[in-house]
Amino acid sequence: MLKAMLRGLLAHKLRLLLSALAIVLGTAFMSAAFVGGDTISKGFTEMFSQINENLDVQVTAKSDAPQPQGGSDIVTAVVPKDVADRLETVDGVEHATPQVISDGARVIDKNGKAVPSTGPPRFGIGWPTGPGDQPLVVMREGQPPTAPDQVAISKNLADVTGYQVGDKVEVITLQPRQPFTITGIVGVSEDRDSLGGETYVMFTEPRAQRLMLGRPDVYSNVDLKAKPGVTPERLKANVQQVLGGDYEALTAEETAVEQAGPIETFLNVFKIALSVFGLLGLITGVFLIFNTFSMLVAQRTRELALYRSFGANRQQVLKSVLVESLLLGLVSSVVGLIVGIGLGWLLKWGLGEVGGNPLPGSGVVVRPIVVVATLLAGILITMLAALLPAIRASRVAPLEAMRDAAKPDKPLRGLTITGLAVLVAGLVLLVLRGSKAVDNNLLTLGLGSLLVFLGAVMLAPALSRPITRFIGKPVDRAMPGRLGVRNTGRNPRRTALTAAALMIGVTLATGAGLFASSVKSGVTDLFQQDLNADLTLQADFSAGPTAGFDPALQQRLQAIPGVEAATAIRGDTVRMAGRDTVASALDPFAAQTLFSVKAKAGEVRALNPGEVILPDGFAEQAGLPVGQSTTMRAARGESKNLTVVGIIEPNQLVTGPIISEQDASGFRSPLAQQAYVKVTDESQVDSVRQQMNALVANNPEVSVGSPADQLKQATAFLDLLLLILNFLLGLTILVAVLGVINTLLLSVFERTRELGMLRAVGMSRSRVSWMITVESILISLFGALMGMVLGTALGIALVKILGGDFLRLTIPWGYLVITLVAAIVVGVLAALLPAARAARLNVLQAIAYE
Repeated sequence: MLKAMLRGLLAHKLRLLLSALAIVLGTAFMSAAFVGGDTISKGFTEMFSQINENLDVQVTAKSDAPQPQGGSDIVTAVVPKDVADRLETVDGVEHATPQVISDGARVIDKNGKAVPSTGPPRFGIGWPTGPGDQPLVVMREGQPPTAPDQVAISKNLADVTGYQVGDKVEVITLQPRQPFTITGIVGVSEDRDSLGGETYVMFTEPRAQRLMLGRPDVYSNVDLKAKPGVTPERLKANVQQVLGGDYEALTAEETAVEQAGPIETFLNVFKIALSVFGLLGLITGVFLIFNTFSMLVAQRTRELALYRSFGANRQQVLKSVLVESLLLGLVSSVVGLIVGIGLGWLLKWGLGEVGGNPLPGSGVVVRPIVVVATLLAGILITMLAALLPAIRASRVAPLEAMRDAAKPDKPLRGLTITGLAVLVAGLVLLVLRGSKAVDNNLLTLGLGSLLVFLGAVMLAPALSRPITRFIGKPVDRAMPGRLGVRNTGRNPRRTALTAAALMIGVTLATGAGLFASSVKSGVTDLFQQDLNADLTLQADFSAGPTAGFDPALQQRLQAIPGVEAATAIRGDTVRMAGRDTVASALDPFAAQTLFSVKAKAGEVRALNPGEVILPDGFAEQAGLPVGQSTTMRAARGESKNLTVVGIIEPNQLVTGPIISEQDASGFRSPLAQQAYVKVTDESQVDSVRQQMNALVANNPEVSVGSPADQLKQATAFLDLLLLILNFLLGLTILVAVLGVINTLLLSVFERTRELGMLRAVGMSRSRVSWMITVESILISLFGALMGMVLGTALGIALVKILGGDFLRLTIPWGYLVITLVAAIVVGVLAALLPAARAARLNVLQAIAYE
């Protein structure tokens, strides 16, 4: 029995290949995500372990200062020199090597521009003078810096800028750009230019302390080497006993794990994102596999009945079909795993190429759990998709072998009623969530969206016939088009299942597009409503967290003829009233004109040290009325007492506390990040722009622009995110195309005699091809329309539920039109192979086909 079924399965290799591709693609994405992530992670862990091989314990200062969103490599908690000296005397220490290293050293290239960063830090480092080895970098050319006006730069910086030993270079740090002479070129271990695209500027140690840490005689960390016979764990305990709780001691292994932490976090998010899309591809493949097995079972009804008449029982038929699906899932998953391993290596290589520096590590890491999870996912999803057709196959009666008529489809009433119930349940959850009748959580939103989608899938068969008839009216005048329309509605379940794969991708893409458009519209409205500026000063996005300009430039901006109001803004994350928030040092008086700031209580005026103006929401949550005091803790400073002198009405541009410039002295950067200027008369904009350009001519990290430029920069990430999302959703579109091809090929096989009769009565090959193409286009359009409607509805629900001032409901009509056109193209492409196969049928053989 099993041999006979397997022979029947292998007799249709093309159908198997198309069904297998869906599983191969999904499992390949899943395995690639984990193989690539694990390989990159292991490479960095090994690299950091190698870097830290010359130390046994590393000591850093603890800080209760708030951390900025996304983290930062800027060191604000430092180890004083007296503490570093005391570490030399700790029992078990052979020698202590104080280090100075922090993000924020920006080199000016030969064109006068700051060398940008796409993410990796730009470290400024002090060349150590102690007895220990330099643990991070190694000298490639020249000598270490020995004078305050000398630096060594990393090899990747030298390659990008063309600088050589002996050249003059300018570097921006916590202080404005200053000139230096290059005395050396450095790299890292394993003959690499950097670990992962970061750059290095090496100063003398005293110079680095002032430029990178902000004051002399302090260090970012101290590396300790243990005496022979003293374990790192014992040395760590000795250090903690001497220093107490103000400092943290980690072994070399713990330090390597902590250094790799940000990379691990990124890789985990990366792996989850790719795995989600891989799983999405597998779920999309469920429809393809279910359709394939359903059609194969329907076409093999007589064959299965003959097996039953020869003595095969229901369990044998059921097991044989499930074994077919098991083998299909196993082979496809193995192929997907192998492809995924290759993609994982390619992913590691590609990220290194994009960053301009090969990532550390060699070989490929394939964990056993990844192999097991990939194979299980592919096999279980394949067998789950084939389960219902297998049950249907087991119910074929032996008498079916003597029947020639096709078995009619079951009525759709039960499925339609169930679909309506599920759809209504999902809508109720979304409505309750939108009205805040249930707790504010993603579970309700996700469950409601899932039920709505499942309900739509169940309703699709009932909707497929009337919708395809309607959209097929433009082509139903000629006979081939009319037959194509009728063939599409002949089996509504098959049409709906084939279209469902496309519907998944279009639903997600449309919902994401609507949400992104709503965010962009909301941000645009905020700029237009509350921002009353004509020109801006803005630090380049790629310049890093310490880039900017001297806040004192505000007075020079205000003194430009034709300027009505101007303010520089210097912001940083602080801890105020027991919560982390972004505080800003700006001119409150100018903010009334530039940002429509209005007083709700107290007054909005120039602030003295020790005074603060709070937004209404923050003041209410913190319970701080006018006249009450609170504390503020900045990254580099001690806690300060501030008195509330004013509370402003809700404002979307000023959302955090406003403090004085003096109280902002503890911010991570002493520079302002942006400035806004209001011009008295529009005709003076160009003149003011020229004078602003002159003020920042020597600052390569700051540019003069307009609010429109700033808006474009603020929304650019949405376009990039949507582009990446649509690219990944292309996986589901590809599986959907395979589904349409597979369904039409099986349909051509199923209708061989019918197609032969059409050819015999005079229908030409081109007309047969057009008939099949019409079916393909209608299936694709039906799936796209269902996805567009569903995606738009879910997108609207998401916008309404999340609410907020940064969301304004916007329907991306252009995006929807492009989706419809793309569906037609998909339909045409998917029809090429089935149409060619149908057109090439031999007429006499087709008529005689059983």
